[in-house]
Amino acid sequence: MELEKIDEEDGKLRFVVKDSSPAMMNAIRRISMNQIPVLAIEDVGIIENSSALFDEIVAQRLGQIPLVFDPKKFDAREECDCEEGCVNCEAKFTLQKEGPGKVYSGDIVSESDDVEILYDGIPITELDENQEIELEATAIVSIGEDHSKHQAAISSYQYYPIIDVDQEELTDDEKEECVEVCPRNVFEVDDGKLKIVDEKRCTLCKECVQETDFDGITVTSDEEKFIFKIESVSSLNPEDILEKTAEILDGKAEKVIGKLG
Repeated sequence: MELEKIDEEDGKLRFVVKDSSPAMMNAIRRISMNQIPVLAIEDVGIIENSSALFDEIVAQRLGQIPLVFDPKKFDAREECDCEEGCVNCEAKFTLQKEGPGKVYSGDIVSESDDVEILYDGIPITELDENQEIELEATAIVSIGEDHSKHQAAISSYQYYPIIDVDQEELTDDEKEECVEVCPRNVFEVDDGKLKIVDEKRCTLCKECVQETDFDGITVTSDEEKFIFKIESVSSLNPEDILEKTAEILDGKAEKVIGKLG
């Protein structure tokens, strides 16, 4: 299996995978989404909440706020040597605010120097005059299989597109129509020829074939080559998510080999 990076920006990583299979791609997709350890708020102790939202809703919103953390510094609760929680498996937060005004994620105070709120502008609730919210919260490390708040990324893949264009079978008007119907701007007309700008833009929707019904263009796919996309929904870098995914996958393979041996 060979990987080739396409691009990376705004927490999104795209790369080409050669000489692989759908089974392997699906394994990478599932692990990257559901088995990467992520820190998220789990326990919330409400001291005062006179806002319009129930305590349970406030707690649920807190759990979905992404946290910046170092994965190497935190263990899962069940793997930690402590019995009641410690700095190695938990991170503590407090929140106290009086109305009137909106309560945002930036109002949360972290008691750990190495843990921060990723985005300050996430709304939690709104307080009217004489309303108040005060709480304490504890974050733990877990995985997306346990709860979506611990999900590291949204991952997907597709077959690598193969696009064939027969210039002789297409009129000038048909070439222009192919450009217009493609939703991903895969084609352009240059010097009277229909050219492929970037086949990696193609999502295999086949609009260019189905909407035009022209004989001069065909779209198929390479069943051993894929375009994979990882979009981080946590504070983790998508390349780090991919690296951790490879470690987990390798560990699973070693367990299987061990049982066979």
